Amino acid sequence: MSAFGSNDRKKMLLDDTQPLSCTIEAAENVQGHTVYIMKVQRGSLETSWQVTRRYSDFDALNNMLLISGIDIPLPPKKMFGKLEREFVAERQQALQVYINFVLSHPFLCSSVHVKKFLDPETSLQHVSMIFRSEPEWEIVEPLLDFGWRIRKQYFSIKSKNETKKRFILSWTALGPDQYLNEKDLSSAIKLLGSLQHPYIQPVSMSCVSSSGGLVIYDFLESGTLRDILCNTKPRLPFLKKYGNPKSYHAFELPKIRVFGHQILIALKFLNDRGFFHGSLHSGNAAISGGKCKLLDIFNGVLGVPSLLRPYFVQLKKIQTVENIDVYCFGHLLYEMAFGAPLSATSCDNLPNSCAPELRSVLLSILSKEALKNGVPSLSDLLQNPFFAHAAGEVEKVHFKVPTQLKESLRKAKEFTEAHLKEEQKSLRHTKRISKVQAQLSCDDEKKKRHHERRKKQNLELSNNTSSERTETPTVTGPVI
Repeated sequence: MSAFGSNDRKKMLLDDTQPLSCTIEAAENVQGHTVYIMKVQRGSLETSWQVTRRYSDFDALNNMLLISGIDIPLPPKKMFGKLEREFVAERQQALQVYINFVLSHPFLCSSVHVKKFLDPETSLQHVSMIFRSEPEWEIVEPLLDFGWRIRKQYFSIKSKNETKKRFILSWTALGPDQYLNEKDLSSAIKLLGSLQHPYIQPVSMSCVSSSGGLVIYDFLESGTLRDILCNTKPRLPFLKKYGNPKSYHAFELPKIRVFGHQILIALKFLNDRGFFHGSLHSGNAAISGGKCKLLDIFNGVLGVPSLLRPYFVQLKKIQTVENIDVYCFGHLLYEMAFGAPLSATSCDNLPNSCAPELRSVLLSILSKEALKNGVPSLSDLLQNPFFAHAAGEVEKVHFKVPTQLKESLRKAKEFTEAHLKEEQKSLRHTKRISKVQAQLSCDDEKKKRHHERRKKQNLELSNNTSSERTETPTVTGPVI
């Protein structure tokens, strides 16, 4: 069987049909509150974890379950004496009865509220499992609302060897376009993690499991390009930073030229060796040491979708992974030039302030004509006069990709591109159906209006005829 067969794509996907069990093992006083320590298990004994909950958490869960109309035996609240040892022991037993009842009920146990109550962040479970063999690192805290991906989590961590240095750990679940087998995926992640390139941000650690990839890199004090463009601090919540920025900070033309050239070199370096970025945007690039460097270069092999996928899935000529990188680069270039992102699939009208040479590059990627006929290649862009003037000597980077891995990457690219074409075809089909339905609806509406007009006309004609009959005088004969 092919290494890319569905049976060999061993992703550790969560099986929601496996039953959960829970044992309240202990109770302890934490800052004047009783906290219950619970061991939760899914399926086999190997899959277990610990969570802590207060009575108020049980009460909140119960309130969400009341809609079921099922009488659930939650022990009552108590105002006084809540910390007495005997009462805590009795309540622990009562809460155990409560959770046993919930988990034994076929509908309650399948509730998403119950699962969230018992199941902590799965990302933390995966990270903790990996860190068992990495004693050098210690998790400080999860960074909530740090990014936009629902299946990507961030953690603040520290190294026991460099206690004063700040690091960021990102955990990314495998995406729908991950087609490498476990061996090749592990090799690819390890190889990318060892990469030392002047325009790619180095990482301190990278590894992958059957469920996702883990990457550790230095905390960037100046943030990403998006942080600079939005005049914001990198540690603020995602929506607070980017939801409605007070001001934007566009780059000057010389910086756009240099940074754009550096990004193109990094993208071409990856593409020439069988890799691709796949989800380039202003949050995946940063300024470090005066150079623009790519972040998240693991996204392509992890198979996660691009931020701009809803746009380019509409574009028939975006067919290859290189096309994707070029299209995303066009959006990034636009954002660097004007401060704000382009919130459209294409752009034909650029501000008058845009320099002619930059205008030419942007239109070659983002105009409707370019997207209809085909975007330029990375090599074409590097040879464009706008970027050629920024060309300088780039240090040689040693990065050898094993032949077997290169072949696997080539096949994975083909699967990714085939998936994109299938989505594009499906979207076009859906649009055609919607158009036909809209036309039919319009025709039906026209027929309905025509029928109503005819009906109204017939009614008026009938009323007029009736009126005429009423007004006609009755002719009678002479009286004899």
